[in-house]
Amino acid sequence: MVNSYTLLANLRAGRCSNTVEVRLLRFWEARNINKGGELMSIEMLLIDEADTLVQGCVSAVHQRKFRERLAEGSVYILSRFDVTRSKPKFKLSDGPVSILFYEGTDFEKLAATARIIPTEHFRFRTHEQILELANTSRQLPDVIGEVRAIRSTITDRLPGAQRVMLTLLM
Repeated sequence: MVNSYTLLANLRAGRCSNTVEVRLLRFWEARNINKGGELMSIEMLLIDEADTLVQGCVSAVHQRKFRERLAEGSVYILSRFDVTRSKPKFKLSDGPVSILFYEGTDFEKLAATARIIPTEHFRFRTHEQILELANTSRQLPDVIGEVRAIRSTITDRLPGAQRVMLTLLM
């Protein structure tokens, strides 16, 4: 039997009774430097099979319940969580919503999944878009280089199989 999961793009603000299947791409501690490095939350990036990326958050109050279960790259079944609008400051994804864990959130690591969920996610921005974001605190782009050329070559005789080669100026 195949379980039915909600895609991240279909989440709406409020207490969520749906279940999502997601990969935990990254997580990190958010600390308040004005209060001696006090832990504020554990922030994370979650992605689903439709390549939708959302930010997740475990408040400092609930971090003990979830901290040891977090493993980057692992796939999880997540249910009973809150959905809020994305934070306007320091936005890490283009998604309109964020997921907040609370005491009743269920977060179960899967040993295997039949779904194809990406293991990475990249956003490409034009130079003008990066300049527009400068000093706004709205998003945190990580600039690694500038694409200078794109060339596509067929690598196999399989239909649709091709390799895209990028040349980056660093």
